Amino acid sequence: MDFVLKRDVLSSHLDSLSRAVATRPIRPILNGILFQFNDGLTMTATDMEFAVRSRIPDISGENSFVVDAKTVTEIVKSLPDQEVKFSTDGQKLDILSGKSKFQIFIQDGTDFPDVKIPTDGIQFEMSRAQLYSMLERVSFSAANDENMRNLNGVYLEIENGISRTIAVDGFRMALAEEKVEGAFNLNFLLSLRAIKELARALSSINSEKIKLRFENRQIAFDLGSTVLVCKVVDAEFPNYRRVIPEDFKTRAVVDRNILKSAVRRVSIMTRAGSETIKIGVENEKIKFSSRSADLGEAEELVDAQIEGEPLTIAFNPNFILDALNHIEEEKVQLNFVDSNKPLMIDTPDLKGYFFIVMPVRI
Repeated sequence: MDFVLKRDVLSSHLDSLSRAVATRPIRPILNGILFQFNDGLTMTATDMEFAVRSRIPDISGENSFVVDAKTVTEIVKSLPDQEVKFSTDGQKLDILSGKSKFQIFIQDGTDFPDVKIPTDGIQFEMSRAQLYSMLERVSFSAANDENMRNLNGVYLEIENGISRTIAVDGFRMALAEEKVEGAFNLNFLLSLRAIKELARALSSINSEKIKLRFENRQIAFDLGSTVLVCKVVDAEFPNYRRVIPEDFKTRAVVDRNILKSAVRRVSIMTRAGSETIKIGVENEKIKFSSRSADLGEAEELVDAQIEGEPLTIAFNPNFILDALNHIEEEKVQLNFVDSNKPLMIDTPDLKGYFFIVMPVRI
């Protein structure tokens, strides 16, 4: 069987597919990408938790095979930007382009696991730009430890026409929300790996809307020629509403860039593993300070619009900087309850997004 593909088109698809390939596969065939021919070419890769399926129309053929993902991706990427000819003969695949020729081994496509794509269940649309923003604004707050299954991901919640993304790691939390069309309620937890690949895919397409289908504990994100399918993480996400502070006694509005620079400078005088800075709020000023028995001390004053009572509190500066790095607006608002309660960081110019960080005892 012979078929011809444009190198740039195929390389783009292979790049997305290869990210779904298992790093430590439970079966050797999961190192590969499935090529299927049925009214076009469909390619599938999966690690049994996360799958990518891409389709290229107007390609004729009649069988299926599995080819090693890393090998075929590197070969196609290395070729000049022109048409690439493929030819299968038994258990071998020939790849020809210009004066280059490769021959690699393939496996029978019938041995590849069947990847179910949700087709029914709950179906709805979301703005591509909004979903991407919601994922990017919170995913950094998820736990990086894959053994913490209930925290190593992003929780997606839809209720009463509002969609939310939430991530927590036990020390901080980020939440973003947007309006969504449809009269339904839905919630599920996706792994951080799946979230990162979804965000990467969303950033590379131009579609205004994407289609989502939820069925049998799976969610499919239809991006046009590519569909991402994620299994829901079977773990209980914590009750995030319990840690959202209320009844703030002190609020401070400050320039984001000035605040970020001050926190970064003061944090220089902290030691790795025990990073702590003090924040004092009083008289239209915020005082940032740090002290290390080995290094010395630092202090900086920042002008702010302050309402409420004076207070002193301490935080890990890295958590503050992470939040500020994911806020684009010029002004940020620091909302305090007291010296022992979590701090909420939001912005006066953007509703529906906030960051919470637990204080350090001093």
